[in-house]
Amino acid sequence: MSREEVTMFVLRKIVVDAFMFGALAFSIYFTRYLWPPFERGFFCGDESLMFPYKNDTVSTTVLRAVGLGLPIAFFLVCEWMLLRKDYENKRCFGLRVPSWLHGFYCAMVSFGLGTCFVELTTNIAKNVIGRPRPHFFDLCKPSVDCSMMTWRGRYIQADEYTCTGTLTDKFADMHMSFLSGHSSWSAYTMIYLALYLEKRMVWRGTRVLRHSLQFAVVMLSWFTALSRVSDYKHHWSDVLAGYCLGLTLAVLVWTWGTDIIPQKKKHSPLPQHDFSLAIHPHAAAPA
Repeated sequence: MSREEVTMFVLRKIVVDAFMFGALAFSIYFTRYLWPPFERGFFCGDESLMFPYKNDTVSTTVLRAVGLGLPIAFFLVCEWMLLRKDYENKRCFGLRVPSWLHGFYCAMVSFGLGTCFVELTTNIAKNVIGRPRPHFFDLCKPSVDCSMMTWRGRYIQADEYTCTGTLTDKFADMHMSFLSGHSSWSAYTMIYLALYLEKRMVWRGTRVLRHSLQFAVVMLSWFTALSRVSDYKHHWSDVLAGYCLGLTLAVLVWTWGTDIIPQKKKHSPLPQHDFSLAIHPHAAAPA
């Protein structure tokens, strides 16, 4: 392949990747901010909606920072360690593209597409289901008087009440309990990272360290998921569904959607036709 063909191949790949990320980003924005969620009603005696409102143990900012920062850091370190001595480099506009940078880009694109898939799937579920969060009564304080016989034992539609609570900026999020976005995001990012480490953190003497890191990152996702129940942000079934979604997408994206640059095997410095002489130094030389 000529230098011009290599350049066009690299540019075409980057343009296609950028287009896909742009389309997914718009879809995520639409489902998050432009698509009004379905507002499911409630029963007055529903005790699963009577929990108090609490702040997040794991904030959205921390969730995004750790979920993106840790994998990116490990991608960079592992690809550099594995491919820094690989001198078969591609060129783009006459500039050499190191193999470790190529490998880092491939891991980043695959991982990034998976995060978009998780976010988009989660947003669609939230908008379609519209399940009230466990702190719904405490946050909304619906205008209906549940002590009256009129409201007892029947389903109260969304258009039959108004919220009288003071935290009005939280009202738009009250009907987004299913499924847990924290759980799906943390499960995908950390389990994908654990799978990546199993494949790429392979240099000598790192087995115990690799397994310890894998356990640590999976426990980060597990703690995040459990905190959503203890913070009364989600019902346990929301967390279970979110975690299963993240785990499933992590396995699928890693297995069928990730391209990694193979590490070159080290060859023996002896030529192939001299191998027999190296084993039998006293063998007679060929006539």
